[in-house]
Amino acid sequence: MISPFGRAALALDLLPLGVCKWDLAALLEAPGELEAVSQERLDQLFSASPSARGKHVSLAERDSALEKADKEIAELNSLGASLITMFDGPETYPGCLLECYRPPIFLQILGDATVLLRDCIAIVGSRKPTPEGLRAASDLAGQLATAGLVVVSGLAYGIDKAAHVGCLDAGGQTVAVLGSSVDEIYPSIHAPIARTIAGNGGGAVISEFHLHMQPTVYTFPQRNRVISGLSLGVLVVEAAKESGSLITANFALEQNREVFAIPGSIYAPQHVGTNALIKSGAKLVQSVQDVLDELPGFKAAPEEHPSEALSQQELTIAGCIQTGCTSVDLLCERLACTAPQVLSVLTSLELRGLLVRRGPDSFAIVQPL
Repeated sequence: MISPFGRAALALDLLPLGVCKWDLAALLEAPGELEAVSQERLDQLFSASPSARGKHVSLAERDSALEKADKEIAELNSLGASLITMFDGPETYPGCLLECYRPPIFLQILGDATVLLRDCIAIVGSRKPTPEGLRAASDLAGQLATAGLVVVSGLAYGIDKAAHVGCLDAGGQTVAVLGSSVDEIYPSIHAPIARTIAGNGGGAVISEFHLHMQPTVYTFPQRNRVISGLSLGVLVVEAAKESGSLITANFALEQNREVFAIPGSIYAPQHVGTNALIKSGAKLVQSVQDVLDELPGFKAAPEEHPSEALSQQELTIAGCIQTGCTSVDLLCERLACTAPQVLSVLTSLELRGLLVRRGPDSFAIVQPL
């Protein structure tokens, strides 16, 4: 669905001379006014806009912007994308975004646009996480989805990807906010995840950028304010000292959202940012309940102990590893098994997030079973 005000919203952003679209949007008396405005009224708008004073836009330039908007709408229709604008009512455009500094005038959306109206929680973190960080992001995303929340993240490598996939695996809905346009998925290797999110009720892939827009160092911070703006709170799983995730957390504080952080080793660079957030007042998170305690109305699903879902062979090998048998050769000797049999079980435990590799032939159980 394309918003009735989509043409005007797109054209606002396509006007020349670097005019601030938010200034003009605030000065318009009606959302569609730009399409029928006279030259005199156009001059009045520019003279009243702090960013446009002394500048001039002709009706021909206005019409050119509207023509480009029409072409973009045709492309959006061919992609099966929808478009909502800040001129739409709260039944279409999420009201929480209007609380942001310079909210998106429009959002282009692949998937279910209505998911943006639900209660959301953001999960962000390092692009180079630890195995424990990946597991935490995936598990918490699934648990928060099960509790009834939509998980929002940025489709980046590492923690973002784990949060989206963990939510989908739990049968939840997730929103991927891009630092590029919806037809330029970045990173491109995550395009299959984006398609899964946009299809089959998995959620939505959204962007405030025009089609054919590649990401830049400026678009990612702009994207981050939308991630936090959509959400009741932001959970930072792992973040280095100067991480983009900390930008998202700062936006959350400015927007009066909750900020959560998972603590970590004082020696690991991935935890410098999260530990600093906790030190400055973010809520320390050790389980999903720590997040839900700050979000009235949401409850965690009953927790299942991981050992309940393991086979006897998996339990036996996991038990051996916990007692010091940490290599394939030692496990084969202890259990009188072949290496392929042991490796098959180790792979299964690793995929479940219960085991991590400490070296080429060394393993450790993440938590007691």
